[in-house]
Amino acid sequence: MCPHTTTILIVDDSSSDFKVLSHFLKSRGFKIVVANNGLSAISLAQKSLPDIILLSIMMPGMDGLETCQRIKSHSKTHNIPIIFMTGNTDIETKIRGFKLGAVDYITKPFEGQEILARIQIQLKLKQMQHILQRQNKQLQQEIAQRKITEQELRKIQAKEQDLNYKLEQKVAARTGELVHTTQELEARNQELQRSNAELESFAYAVSHDLQAPLRSIKMFAQLLTQEYQELLQGQPQEYIEYITSSVERMENLIHDLLAYSRAGKNEQTWLPISLEELINTSIRNLEVTIKENQATVNVGNLPTLMVNPTEMTQVFQNLISNGIKFCGKQQPLIEIGAVSDEDNWQIFVKDNGIGIDSKYHQKIFQVFQRLHSEDDYPGTGIGLSICEKIVKHHGGKIWLESVPNQGSTFYFTLPKNLPTLQKPILELKQ
Repeated sequence: MCPHTTTILIVDDSSSDFKVLSHFLKSRGFKIVVANNGLSAISLAQKSLPDIILLSIMMPGMDGLETCQRIKSHSKTHNIPIIFMTGNTDIETKIRGFKLGAVDYITKPFEGQEILARIQIQLKLKQMQHILQRQNKQLQQEIAQRKITEQELRKIQAKEQDLNYKLEQKVAARTGELVHTTQELEARNQELQRSNAELESFAYAVSHDLQAPLRSIKMFAQLLTQEYQELLQGQPQEYIEYITSSVERMENLIHDLLAYSRAGKNEQTWLPISLEELINTSIRNLEVTIKENQATVNVGNLPTLMVNPTEMTQVFQNLISNGIKFCGKQQPLIEIGAVSDEDNWQIFVKDNGIGIDSKYHQKIFQVFQRLHSEDDYPGTGIGLSICEKIVKHHGGKIWLESVPNQGSTFYFTLPKNLPTLQKPILELKQ
């Protein structure tokens, strides 16, 4: 991002401070907008939409923390990076500022080159976010196109099945024609397999392209830590850790997005398998999390059904993990069981966590939908979307019943394909 096209909003009630800072940044080619109080800053931010905001914490009336909170609460200015300026080194104030949405701190009195370096880092991160968002949009378009292609393929396959049936009725008189048509169908199937393989390869290539710049940021942050460890003590080291943590969250987001795009498309052979066995696999995968949170997982009578083992294990693992993560202050308790009706098994996963308001019961199954901040409950907001796709792939549906502070129960149905095997209730305490 070129300085000559970059607008910086400086908010400080000290005219001497912002004059010095404004003069320094103007000399570096930046376009400067100034405000001497919080209300003016909010108004200017919405009108000029600066690329970055330098915000003083200590101001009369509305202080910098409240100003930051209001700027971040507005949709037009939510994504503008805010760097706090303060002579106060109180760690609690800084932590509060980060929770409100600040990305960095500058300590008064100012040091020109440090300010310039911090601004350039944030501008580069903002530019990288725009690149990732654009690439993510392209990936979504490719995924949508792939769905359209798959729908067309299913239509072709349906037509081929109808053609095969008609050919079988005329097999005695048209044996030669049937053989020729079969050869054509085999060629088409090979072409479909090749096309699917190419699409899968493309998804992995896109994944690599998205993650490559993130790996570079992470690598340079680690190099800074290794090469300048003695110089980067205290606050600078914290800033590098913030950068590394942000990169890791973005990597997790890309990983989960690709997992979502592949959910429901796993063509692994479906097997008649006990759901209890799949749950035990999920519990083993979550062993460390279960022990750290002293969670209890109670498993009731469960059927044996025809499922895709890998996908169904992912469903149970996501629901158990959510039950542990959103437990609040109490010890997590997860209960899993099943009830039967005429055509389906209804599976439930119940927890004693913080619960979910009814107005969000549909929204949480959408991609990237989060009801809590990253600091409170880490995650990407894709886990339940993956569960929904997999359950639909198995011919079922998923929903929940929940009341805030009274836990949540997730239900999903699976069709009956095989006779069921009932086993005694198993209580697993980790």
